[in-house]
Parts: sequence; structure tokens; C-alpha cells
Amino acid sequence: MSKKISLGAGLALAAISAAVTVSITYVYAMNSFNEKVADVNERQAMYTKLSEIDQKVRQDYVGEIDEELLSDSICAGYVAGLGDAQAKYYSAQKYKEYESGLTGKSVGVGVVTVQDEDGNMEVVDVLPGSAAESSGIQKGDVIVSLDGKEIVRLTYGDAVNKLDGQAGTTVELGILRPSAEEGGASEQISLTVTRAEYTQRSLTVSTINGNVGYLAISQFSEGTDSQFNTELTKLLQSGVAGIVIDVRNNLGGDMEVMANILDTLLPAGNTVSLADSSGNVTVEYTSQANEIAVPISVIVNESTYGAAELFAADIQDYKKGLLVGTKTAGSGQKQDIISLSDGSAVLISVGEYLRISGESFNGVGIDVDVEKELDSDQAALLSRRQLLPSEDVQVQAAVAALIRQGVQVAEPPEETEEAAESQPEETASSAEASSSAESNAGASSTAE
Repeated sequence: MSKKISLGAGLALAAISAAVTVSITYVYAMNSFNEKVADVNERQAMYTKLSEIDQKVRQDYVGEIDEELLSDSICAGYVAGLGDAQAKYYSAQKYKEYESGLTGKSVGVGVVTVQDEDGNMEVVDVLPGSAAESSGIQKGDVIVSLDGKEIVRLTYGDAVNKLDGQAGTTVELGILRPSAEEGGASEQISLTVTRAEYTQRSLTVSTINGNVGYLAISQFSEGTDSQFNTELTKLLQSGVAGIVIDVRNNLGGDMEVMANILDTLLPAGNTVSLADSSGNVTVEYTSQANEIAVPISVIVNESTYGAAELFAADIQDYKKGLLVGTKTAGSGQKQDIISLSDGSAVLISVGEYLRISGESFNGVGIDVDVEKELDSDQAALLSRRQLLPSEDVQVQAAVAALIRQGVQVAEPPEETEEAAESQPEETASSAEASSSAESNAGASSTAE
């Protein structure tokens, strides 16, 4: 039997509910207001302090103030104060260089260098069509000075940045060129190079071990996806039985370019998902149903970053292939570039990329299926782009991983052959026992 509530009681209950609602709303509003006031006060204190410093300096400082440098330094200091290792401030000039880098084209000398034991710049690649190529710079040359300043007296990073600049400007390079004869003295030469536009090389392609396609991606920049798909089509038409994709030392790049490559490799599904500062998840890119039929191995290392990490994670999560090498860097945040009114810009982290499972890999990295490390000598050769695939133990481990996936490799790695030869021949009875044991356990083999 239902109970009736009198009109007076109902009105009283409604009044109490309204009062509670108003009270809660008031408390929330006050807390929000107080937080905003505190935030405003903190910012005002920061502006006041900066103004005080500026006033005191201009009053007492005996040196000359470069206003542009001062402004850029203040902005750079603010961004550094965020504690975000990925955040950066770009002056107007640096922002132009950043934008040109996204297109795969830059303006400068056009060489790739590594720091040698003496702190100088060893040229490991001369980009085709670059000013360096037309000036006669060679792979193996060691740059020891820039415009008369010794590299060892500059930081290596500063020296690298000084190679790029405005088209038409010149830079004088002091170079040590190793002798062509073993034990001969190095030649000292000076070259004046006129900076010009050059195209970055982000993809290297070859056929290894007889019938395995090898594609090394150094970064995901504009055009890398179309180049990759074109070269992959050629490899498949040539009859390769498996694909090795090398993203070691890949610092990431354009996530859309990376997703376009995944679209060729993976079945239908989400490929790039992002969680923002509020925890909201957005699917940014997906893969269509088309996918290649051949098995894949992906090589990664501790210098595999960002988009390259998510690339490897998706291959692993979709069970499309095996990861070989060492755990990746764990750089899984999305950075947005925000242009400012004077042509400068700030790059800040605005979210975290997620694996298919919804887990973040930022600060964690991506674990490999097959762990294989390079020794120090091989690592040095790899950084100099001098490590041949046939002598690269990680590349050969990736080929062996293709064999584990059922690929009939024409020229198996030596380690694989030795392992096969060392296995005792299986008798009929032992095969039956093994089959019975697997049947009873209901087990299926998985990649380690």
C-alpha cells in the first residue's frame, strides 16, 4: 500500500532540496573563484617580479641590452620553467627553420654529422643535391672549424645549428680529410659553402638476405609515407617474402605521415589515440581494411621516439609482426606548436598517446619481443651509417624473427643456421609425445 505525502511536506522537501543545491553550487563557485583569484595573484606576482628585475637592470646595468635577445630569453626561460623536457620556445627565425624541417626540406650545408672522439664533426652523409655535395664535401670528412672558430670551443649542438641558415649566405668550413692511403696524413682544406635548400633523406631501402625487404625510416617527415608506399610496392612486386622495418634512432616526426604508413600495413582499426589533460580520449587516425600479406619485423632501440614508438606498438598490438632490439625511449606525449603574434612560437605538451589497449607508453617505452643489443663498436658504426645489414646483429635478429613467423628466407642468418644444426633430430616417438603434451596442455606457441 503506497503512502501519500501531504502538499506541505512536499513543498518543504522541495525547499530543502533547493537549499542544498544552492549551498553546494555556492561552495563550488566559491572554491572555483578562490582558485582563480589565487592563480591571478600568483601571475600578478610573477609579472611584478619580472618588472622589478627589468627596472633594476635598466637602472644599474653597465652593458648594452639586446632587446630582441632579452625578449627571446625571457620567453625561453618561461617555457623551461614548465619542467617539460619536450617544451621549447622558438624565436621567429628558429620557427621558420622548424617549419621548413616539417616539409622535409631545409636550408643550409646539407650534411649529417656525428661528434667524434675529439669533439669535432664527422660527416657521415652528404645529402644529394645539397650545397655540401656541390662544394665537394665528402663522407668521412671531419669539420674542425666554422668561420674560423674551432668546433671544440663551440658546443656540438651550436655547431650543428650554424650549418643551417638563410639561402645565399656562406660559411667557411675547416676540414680534415683522411688520407686515401692507410697510415697517410690527413689533408687540411678550407671550403666556403653557400647555403641552399636541400631535401632531407628519411628512407633507405634495399633487399637483404636474398629475399627480405629492408626499409629504414630515420624520421616521419612530409613525403616519407608516399616514398615508403612506393618502395614497398616495388619490393612486394620483386617477390620479397618478408619485410624488416628499421626505426632505430628515429626521433619521431609527423604523426599523420606515420599513420598513413600504418594504413598500408595494418587491418582496419584505430591507430592513433590521444588522451588530453582532462582525460578525454580522441581517435586521431584509423587504418582501413587493406593490409599487406607478408610478415613484418620492426627494429627499435633506446633512441626510438614518439611517432616511431607508436608505430612499433601498433605493429605489436595488432600482432602484425615482432619487435626486435631494445626498449624504446618512452616519449609518448603530443606536442602542439602555438605561433605567436611576432612570428615566434612555443611547443608544449598537450596530451599523451595511447596504445590500442588504452595504456600510455610515455615514460615507460615499448618492450621488444626479441631483445638484441649492439656492442659499442657496432653502435658507433650505426650512428655513422656504416653498419652493413649483413653485419648488423639486430637486423639479422629481425630476419630470424621473420623465420619464426614462417618466412622462408633465402639466406638465413648464421645464428639461425647454427641453432637449427644444433637441434637433435626428432624421432617419431618424441614427435608424438610432444604433440600429445601440447594437446593435453591446450597450449599454443607465442613469441617470446
